[in-house]
Amino acid sequence: MKKRSRRSMLLMALVLCASLVLTACGGGGGEETAADPDEPMVWRMATDHPIDHMATRSAEALAAEIEEKTEGRITIDIYPASQLGGYDTVYEEIVRGTIELAHITIPDSLDPRLGAAYTPYLTTGYDEAKEVYAPDSFLSNKFVEYNEALGAKFLGFYLEGYIGMGTKVEPNDLLVPGADKGIQTRVWAAPASREPMADLGYTPVTVPYAEAPTAIQTGVVDGWIGGTPNVNYHWVGEVIDYFYRTFMHAESTAYVMNLELFNSLSESDQQIVLDAFAKQSMDSFELAEAEDDYWMEQLEELGVTVTVLSDEDVQMLAEFVRTTTWPKLEEVYTKELLDGLKAQYE
Repeated sequence: MKKRSRRSMLLMALVLCASLVLTACGGGGGEETAADPDEPMVWRMATDHPIDHMATRSAEALAAEIEEKTEGRITIDIYPASQLGGYDTVYEEIVRGTIELAHITIPDSLDPRLGAAYTPYLTTGYDEAKEVYAPDSFLSNKFVEYNEALGAKFLGFYLEGYIGMGTKVEPNDLLVPGADKGIQTRVWAAPASREPMADLGYTPVTVPYAEAPTAIQTGVVDGWIGGTPNVNYHWVGEVIDYFYRTFMHAESTAYVMNLELFNSLSESDQQIVLDAFAKQSMDSFELAEAEDDYWMEQLEELGVTVTVLSDEDVQMLAEFVRTTTWPKLEEVYTKELLDGLKAQYE
């Protein structure tokens, strides 16, 4: 009896407390008190990028622009280098609203179509990327739709560069699609990575990103895909002898924020936010090209032989992959999405 009495008293206390809170917040049947539009807001922005990365500089620039144009109503604190967690965790926090902003790779665990930014040969160079990843492109509009269904506001793509292939040995018949390349290549665990490499004639081996340098050094694989020239220099530069820029995968990350937070802003503040992110998104295309060129030079100084495929060779490989591999991706990305992407090249 004592236990039941104490529990009853505790329950009554909780109910009374909740009632007081609701009354104070206007939740007792009256009209809700509107939030003060001039009340300053401090947002946290999570990124996966190191402090000296070009994406961090872009984040600092957009934060300064938003603070200035909102006259201090919105301040953004940047947390680089995954300080707030990996991109899977951060995206979940964005959806919940416990983190306001992020610049991350959007995980495809909640919607496989969100992996479409890494479709092989979706683009074949920086100029094409400006069209395909532009704020008003077919793909961007689809990402707005997919993210809103999950509770996030998509604010734009950010091109960090093009993922290349780093190897210990030279592949056989590099420019003959389907020919046995004689190379086991590390891929990440997604059809967009595994299928095109197999179709081109490589033997794909799924290896976690963190284990790639050791896997190459110990001969588990002969090379890898998964990094821009910058990443190849810093991550596997000491264990590879060759680097190939094939333009097969763009390293296109994304800006996202909590949807409810975005919708709570005034129309003018919404436009300020959209414009600031769109500017950094479009600027990234030129920054990425310069970044890639610089780090390929650094790879060469490290003793790595760098091969940049010609435009004609890239287009030939792209045509093969789009014809051979893309139909295999329909189950993941849907035919409707891939047909919309194909229409850009017709």
